[in-house]
This record gives sequence, structure tokens and C-alpha cells, in this order.
Amino acid sequence: MAGGKISRNLYGGLSFKRGLATPVSMLIIFFSLTVVSTVTYYHALSRIDAKKEGLKLVAAEEKMLDLEESVSSAAWTPGSSRVLAFSDYGGELKVEPASNHLKINVTMGASSYILFNSDTGSVLYELPPTTSRHVGRWLRGDDRAIVNKSASYLAQVRIERGEEKEELILGYRPLASSSTGELVNGRRVNDIRIYVVNLNGSQIYSSKGEFHLEARCSGVSTSVHAYNLTSAISSASISATLGGSERTVVVPITSGPSGSTVRYEVVVCFVELRGMSV
Repeated sequence: MAGGKISRNLYGGLSFKRGLATPVSMLIIFFSLTVVSTVTYYHALSRIDAKKEGLKLVAAEEKMLDLEESVSSAAWTPGSSRVLAFSDYGGELKVEPASNHLKINVTMGASSYILFNSDTGSVLYELPPTTSRHVGRWLRGDDRAIVNKSASYLAQVRIERGEEKEELILGYRPLASSSTGELVNGRRVNDIRIYVVNLNGSQIYSSKGEFHLEARCSGVSTSVHAYNLTSAISSASISATLGGSERTVVVPITSGPSGSTVRYEVVVCFVELRGMSV
């Protein structure tokens, strides 16, 4: 008889044992496929979520670079402004004018003088939680507190570990340049100019989601400090301490028959950041 096996029972009669192996096997296979499908589904969802977070991080990084370009574009021309639109990247932007403290002092021989001592402000974007780790990565500039090459960025855009989350941070460092001028009363004039982008006049501001941010150059100021030196002093050391980082650059000084005059011009560009409603 199809579908069973004939055998004798205890009473000498005939009985049939139905084939149960096939249904049980099907149940095991079905259960295994269900488990595999479920695990695959949730793994795919997690990968999609991770990819979304990664795309948001890239978009936030690009937008902070756009913000830096907006500030640099508006800088040095009083009244110039740029407006930048932010989308929702899952984090929160904060403008902190009372941050990124900058102190600049110069040393010539045994004498030392402070040329600048003030907060210069910064902008941070608090990133959403992510499984990737980008702390310590520089998007623009590097960790030097002062630079003296014209090709160097004044801007510093980096990712740091905040109190709770990773943060994209935008700030500015000083740039020093020098040139040799004419002889005046036997002294060779050495012009040293230090450029500073200052955000400390900005509005304290924080926002999530979609918003607009305006960067406006409110003015440029120049302070001059002149010192007469003997011909024995052949260099000046310019030291900057910025947000806990310190660096010194050395500038050569050229003397005339009576020594030298060193003129320091600290040129400060004030850029104000303001939040705007969408």
C-alpha cells in the first residue's frame, strides 16, 4: 500500500506506520529559513541605517567646509556677507563666540611683548551618534597654532571628541608675514604683519534641523607696535597660544648701520555669525 509500511501488531493483525520523516524535515527547513531570513533582514536594516548615518556625516562635513568658505569669502571686506542654508544632518550647530582664546606675544632678545589676547570664537556641529570614529581628523588646516606661509589656511576644521558626542569644529588661527622696508635714520625697517579672523562678535546661537546662517564682515582693525632694536638682535620669535595649542615661528630681522626698527601690524577681521529663520 502506498504511503506506509505494513507490520504485525501484538494481536497478530496488520498495521500501518505512516512516513513522518518528511513533514518533520519540512518544518525544520522552514524554521531554519525563517531564522536566516529574519537575521538577514535585520542585518540589512542595520547596514542601511549605518549607511544613512555615514551619508549624514559626509553632508555635515561638506556643509562646515561651505561655512568656512562663506566666512573667508566675506572676510576683509566690511559690509560683505554670505548666507548659508543648513539641512537636517541629525546633529546640532552651536556658535560659541567666547571660545578659541588666542594669545600672541613676541620675543626679541631679552624683551617680550603681548600683541593680542582675546577670544576669537568658534563654531561646532555636534554630530549624531555613529559607529565610525573620526576623532582627530582634519578637514582643513592642521594643529599648528600659528602659520607663516601665505599658502597656509587660516581656518582649522577638525573632528574632536566633545563631552558627549563627536563634534565638527571650525575656528581660525593667525598668519604672520614679514617684509623688509627702507632705511630710516640708519635703521632698517622690518614690517611684520599678523592676520587674525575674529568671530567673537557673533551671536550665541544653536539650532537643529533646517536653518540659515549669515556670515557678515563687520569691520577690520589694525594696531601697530614699533620697537627699535640694536644690530645684535637678528630675529624675532612670534608665539601663539590657541585653544590649548602653542607654536612659535621665527622671523629674521635685518639691521642697518644704527640697528633696526620692527613694526608689528596686527590686522583683525571681525566676522559676525547670525542665525536666520528659514
